Amino acid sequence: MVILAEQIRYFVESIGILASATMFVSMSFKTTTFKGTIFMRVFNFAADLFFFIYGILLPAYAMIIANFALMVLNAFYLIKEIVDHKKKMTTGENKDENKEEK
Repeated sequence: MVILAEQIRYFVESIGILASATMFVSMSFKTTTFKGTIFMRVFNFAADLFFFIYGILLPAYAMIIANFALMVLNAFYLIKEIVDHKKKMTTGENKDENKEEK
């Protein structure tokens, strides 16, 4: 029984470490380009999801609430960024930015 409890504790801690590592990676993207912004938002969303799960497993209610709110914000801005980019692409406003990304 003690071995199982330790394995569960290690699993929970590994979720927390994965969340921290994902957040660290998300901060390494250059957000001046569309691609960089999208990658940052996706990795931030993933990190928030891992922190949300980590909070449920602990349980830590403040962590659960905060990371759920951050997931909603990241999803909103991710969708907004994609919609804005599509609008720019159809109107031709974004020609210079496309050259920088390639």
